[in-house]
Amino acid sequence: MTQHRSIAAFAVAVALVAPAPAEAAVVSSHAMVYTCCMPAAEKERIFSEASASGAEFIRVDVELNGIFEGSGSREQPDWGKLDEVIRLARRHDLKVLGLILGVPGWLSACPDRGEDAPRCAARDPAEFGRLAGEVAAHARGSIEHWEILNEPDADWAFKGGPEDYARMLSAAYDAIEQGAPEAQVVMGGVERPWEHGWVERVFATPGADAARKFDIGAVHLRLHVPGTPGDLARVLRGWRALLAGHGFRGPTWVTEHGYPADTAFQRDPAYRGGDLAQAGFLRESVPLLAGSGAAEVFVTLRDNLWGEYLSEGIVGRPSFHVIQQVASQLLFERLAAESSGAGRQVAAALQEGAAIGHERLAGRFASGSAQG
Repeated sequence: MTQHRSIAAFAVAVALVAPAPAEAAVVSSHAMVYTCCMPAAEKERIFSEASASGAEFIRVDVELNGIFEGSGSREQPDWGKLDEVIRLARRHDLKVLGLILGVPGWLSACPDRGEDAPRCAARDPAEFGRLAGEVAAHARGSIEHWEILNEPDADWAFKGGPEDYARMLSAAYDAIEQGAPEAQVVMGGVERPWEHGWVERVFATPGADAARKFDIGAVHLRLHVPGTPGDLARVLRGWRALLAGHGFRGPTWVTEHGYPADTAFQRDPAYRGGDLAQAGFLRESVPLLAGSGAAEVFVTLRDNLWGEYLSEGIVGRPSFHVIQQVASQLLFERLAAESSGAGRQVAAALQEGAAIGHERLAGRFASGSAQG
């Protein structure tokens, strides 16, 4: 209890001495919220959990086929579900990273492929871009960050090729810039950032100029083979160097990051043994990724899908408390760096002390020694 009060006192002092920066946190939520087709009560619960975790952003699927076909249409879009997301974000004081996906059937290059049709390339990239721009314009002032497709380098997620993605990304960027000029476009988070051939083809696509058609780079970082958090940090640095080699100087976000609680999928030998091992891994990996150049790290919020993903969520596990503390620690560290850089040494000292306190508390949660 004494330590909690000490940290709270530091936080009050920081607030009095130095203003918070515009982007104060580097921890966000990969929450798997489906705009089109998730019950309102479930959305409400997930937004509440994301906010409680200390997240700055919540990543939300915004399906074009849910807006421009079905109950909506090309001429009369259905904005009801997207407006619901906007209201939830305001209520829970969260920023939204809108994930544009779900090509409408009438625009899909393979409309006869049933459930795969929304994951196919757009037969008219310019029309795909126009729809993305219309969505961004509708949400202007509420959602200012738009990721274009999910894992476009993975066949399960996108049935087109790198050249298709280059044209869709380029068209979406141009349309969003026109409809919501202040919005930021995020390149789709790639599943395999250690494989550079796919993105090299994206950037080489004639006429797309894809290397200059996004504001934020994105990757997904998980251990798919035995390894350590340091391996993920090296992949991140390599990805950032690749983008820099093509002239990109913007930030990079890790839009999916997690570690399973199921021992069968815990691939770091130093972190095996269930929930506490998951907490310990995240306690090391998230600050390491932040220190390796990730401006945001989106941690998997809830269990979902299959296999390792069935235990990757932090809700209901010690990892939730660890992420809360890591978010606070990184906030204080950023405040300290900005205050020190501006010559506010007193504020910097307070903030550094608070960061140390949060780091120690998070370590106690990760080791299982923290009580309530």
